[in-house]
Amino acid sequence: MRISVFVGLISVFGSLSFTSFAQKEHIEEPIAPKRESIGLFFYDGMAKVNIGGKFGFINRQGILQIPCQFDKVSDFKDGLAIVTENNRHSFIRTDGSLLTPLIFDKCEPFYNGFAMVSFQNKYGFIDKNGKIVVYPRHDFAMGFSEGLGLVGKDGHNGYIDAKGKLVIDYQFEFSLPFSEEYAVFMKNGKFGYINKKGKVVIEPKYDLANSFHEGVASVRLDNMAGAIDKKGNFVVKPNYQTVRSFKEGVSVVMKNNKFGVIDHQGNEIISPRYDLLDNFEDGIAVFKANKKYGFVNIAGYEFIPATFDKASAFDQGMASVKQNGSFHYIDLQGTIVYTSPLDPKYDEESNIVLAKLDKKKGYIDGKEKILVSLDDSFSPARVVLLINSSEYVISTAGTLTSK
Repeated sequence: MRISVFVGLISVFGSLSFTSFAQKEHIEEPIAPKRESIGLFFYDGMAKVNIGGKFGFINRQGILQIPCQFDKVSDFKDGLAIVTENNRHSFIRTDGSLLTPLIFDKCEPFYNGFAMVSFQNKYGFIDKNGKIVVYPRHDFAMGFSEGLGLVGKDGHNGYIDAKGKLVIDYQFEFSLPFSEEYAVFMKNGKFGYINKKGKVVIEPKYDLANSFHEGVASVRLDNMAGAIDKKGNFVVKPNYQTVRSFKEGVSVVMKNNKFGVIDHQGNEIISPRYDLLDNFEDGIAVFKANKKYGFVNIAGYEFIPATFDKASAFDQGMASVKQNGSFHYIDLQGTIVYTSPLDPKYDEESNIVLAKLDKKKGYIDGKEKILVSLDDSFSPARVVLLINSSEYVISTAGTLTSK
């Protein structure tokens, strides 16, 4: 998750959620609460912790599996996490072994079996065995999708196959990775679509265009947003201020500065009435109305009323909320299952919340009820875990003993 302290405002590009518009400036618009946590979350059975200013990982039993030796780490995904030391990057496995030496200027998460890496300001790709499959020689890259990788040279984009062969020439001033067989490209300031042979299938005529999802794509024309099918026909007329990408059969839209939900035919499932509305995850979204936050399902039923001062999206069956100055975790029934005794303060760079209690610094995971606290000396031997109200100490060797 990428989070902020109890629901900052997430920014998307214009009306269309261009999460990969890396080459072009956009007007950002706050639309919905960011996903947030009070602390650590487990991915692939591992959660990141910080000891003495260095990061490592504990397992669900609270045992330090990977020593805290890195300047930065990402969450694990599919058995790999990005690690950083002295501004050098690589990937680490759950057993603590490095996929490659720490040599890269930058690493991006794996997607479609490949990860983008940069070395000496040039971009290439490695596979999950750590083998360099495309040598870092490109000026720009955005990752593999549907068998093709987006790469740039001399200010223009093209596409390569998994062997690094250029299959669509460097010709686009801007383009996006392929999605559902089509890729967005820009020509003379207008956006259209190409297929995997590089042929233009929808002429560049839109002011903005998003990738295809669920057979439709959000576009902007004459300062209004709608959605088109793969023939370029409008299936959602451009009558909205914003139309986000379709997911789970719906799109969040904005009209008259209020948010609602439409289906593929443009029918309004939820009429635009919310001050903020997050994207739906597993059929649930955070909404804001009358300065309070609640939760609504995809059918429009507000199954948890708007009574919270702040709220995050549900993740792993829990959502963090703030109410009357206290921080809680709630379940899908809206029942408070854990209340934090701490005053969490968010550390954006490390993506972890720093908590203070009795002048001690540490991290809290309400779901697992684990508190990793450090004394003022930041001695690794003093790391304490609170597991189901019982205190344990992690030694520097990573063993767990009762305090």
